[in-house]
Amino acid sequence: MCRILAVLSRKPVPPEILLSFRGLADTGKGFRDFGCPEPNPKTGHPDGWGLACVGAEGEFYARSPVKATADPKYEDAVRRVGRTCSPPLLLLAPVRWASYKDTVQERFCHPFRREVDHHPIFFAHNGEIDGFHEKDGKIDSQVIFDRFVEALGPQIRPLPEVKQALAKAKESLDAEFPRKVESYTFVMIEGDRVIAHRDARTCVPYYTLHETSTEDMKVVCSEVLPALPGRWRMLRNGEFLELRP
Repeated sequence: MCRILAVLSRKPVPPEILLSFRGLADTGKGFRDFGCPEPNPKTGHPDGWGLACVGAEGEFYARSPVKATADPKYEDAVRRVGRTCSPPLLLLAPVRWASYKDTVQERFCHPFRREVDHHPIFFAHNGEIDGFHEKDGKIDSQVIFDRFVEALGPQIRPLPEVKQALAKAKESLDAEFPRKVESYTFVMIEGDRVIAHRDARTCVPYYTLHETSTEDMKVVCSEVLPALPGRWRMLRNGEFLELRP
């Protein structure tokens, strides 16, 4: 499970936003904050982080299994994003809560990256398949990502077609894992756009996404960031949101 931040911006992203988001590694809400059963009592989202940015002149990608608030590599990544990812840009940053301790490894940190027909896709998923540990070297979020990429195909489709394709992918996953997918909530960079989708099947108040905007930025985040001005709106359960330059 994750807390996720995505930004589409025509100017460099202020470091304060990424540093404010990093605090959710300590304070990000969990199941028990909403009265839902949670077998592991750990606080926040301490099991790693990732940072991906696609800019006008290339991309930046870094991940770590260390808690974001305790990892000097996070601050280094924030500095490097500012130097190497020129606007207009798309940015995706999750912090992770892992169900299984032995999956707290860099290769399992969100976001995951795939190259499809010469355009990168970065994917961060907030949810899990109940009881799914690891299979063929992949965790549940990677299995879901693979199924989504397969359904979408090589071309960048308009949003109505994306909805149809992912609905079929979810049907196949629901048939394979009946009553076990807790949430399909995700945020994805695909080409020159950000796609966010909220689809909570259990503990609905936890699996949230919120959007806001300023003159230069459009933002999606699992939780409202007080450091970022703007009027926040929570996505409805089942809603898709597309952000373009």
